[in-house]
Amino acid sequence: MKGPIVNIAQAIGDLVGKFTLPAREKRELEAELTKLMMELEDRFVEEQAAVLREEAKGNWLQRSWRPVLMLAFAVIIVVGAFVDLPILADSSRFWDLLEIGMGGYIIGKFRAY
Repeated sequence: MKGPIVNIAQAIGDLVGKFTLPAREKRELEAELTKLMMELEDRFVEEQAAVLREEAKGNWLQRSWRPVLMLAFAVIIVVGAFVDLPILADSSRFWDLLEIGMGGYIIGKFRAY
């Protein structure tokens, strides 16, 4: 990310070099412009970080949809132990879905730590 900043700083230096000012004033102007650019970049980075932190907080549903879905699957399986549910037949795709869900849920939990 510092590549574009260096390019902008060099462009500022080139632009200031074209002015017909004493060398000391050119250096001061270049330093002030570079300082201003760095302050704006820091402010931009902080604003972006604040947005990312806010998005990462999320709401209850964003944080809990996987556990709620797996609990729903567990309820279906428990109910299926007492009642004949066609969704729990051996040829049903429910078991594939459960396998994918369990794999993603468990792997996702390990990746979070």
